[in-house]
Amino acid sequence: MNKPIVWLSLALLLGGCNTVQGIKTDAKEGGQAVEHGLQKAGKAIGNAVEKGGEAIKRTAD
Repeated sequence: MNKPIVWLSLALLLGGCNTVQGIKTDAKEGGQAVEHGLQKAGKAIGNAVEKGGEAIKRTAD
């Protein structure tokens, strides 16, 4: 009677570990995606500011 309980507990424990590991991996990948998106947004903002500055300079001339 104890063996089925032990096997069931072991299966649940291993399944839980796999789930926690999957969550960690997903969180890491999500963080990297956010970082990449912020870098692209930063570059786009920098380009827009640069083009705006050039337009102002041309207008002043």
